[in-house]
Amino acid sequence: MQARHILLKTPLLVEPIMQAIEQGADFAQLAREHSACPSRSHGGDWGQLDQTTLPKAIIDALMEANVGSVIGPIESRHGLHLIKLESISAA
Repeated sequence: MQARHILLKTPLLVEPIMQAIEQGADFAQLAREHSACPSRSHGGDWGQLDQTTLPKAIIDALMEANVGSVIGPIESRHGLHLIKLESISAA
């Protein structure tokens, strides 16, 4: 499973970023511009996910998501995550 994410420290940014995504904005570019995570330099790319290291709420949401969909915000100890599921690997 591969995903990108945008980590937000304030809920005030969730709505405008989600609106931009819905209007077709590039998720990776939004991650570069707005994410508080070091992965922002790679467009928020988490790469191949290790499901044992992510919070259960994030894994559960990703398991329900369709490839290409954006989910969130999902709260963690780091902040609020907007996550785009990029691909699902064959098991």
